[in-house]
Amino acid sequence: MKNSLEEQNKSIVRKYWDGKWNERRPEIHDELLSTDIKYHGKDEMTGIEEYKTSYSTYLSAMTNTRFEIKELIAERDLVMSRAVFYGTYTGILGDIYPVGEELHFGFFTVFKLVDGKIAEEWELFQLGN
Repeated sequence: MKNSLEEQNKSIVRKYWDGKWNERRPEIHDELLSTDIKYHGKDEMTGIEEYKTSYSTYLSAMTNTRFEIKELIAERDLVMSRAVFYGTYTGILGDIYPVGEELHFGFFTVFKLVDGKIAEEWELFQLGN
C-alpha cells in the first residue's frame, strides 16, 4: 500500500494541473507553489512571480485548454506526471503568431514537494504527443 504522504503529493499535483489548465485559475500558483519554486525545462525560472508571468503569457495565447493526466507515480517527496496538454493557439506567444489550430504537447514532469507545496519542477515536453 502506498504511503499516505505519496498519495497526498499525487493529489496536490493533480489539483495543480486541473486548476492551472482545466479550470484556468491563476490563483492555483499561490495555493500550491512555494514562493521560491525552481523550474528546470525549456527555460529556467526561480520564484513564484516568474511562474505567474509565464503562465499569464501562455494563458492569454491558448484557449480551450485541457490537461489530461495519463499517469502519476510518487516516491517519497517526488511525483512524476505523464500527461498531454491540449489548447487552441489563438494569441501571440513571444514572436510566434497564432495559427488558430488545436495543438497538443506530451509532458513528462517531475515535481518535488515540501510541506504540501510544489518546490521544484523538472519538465520535458514535445509537440504532438
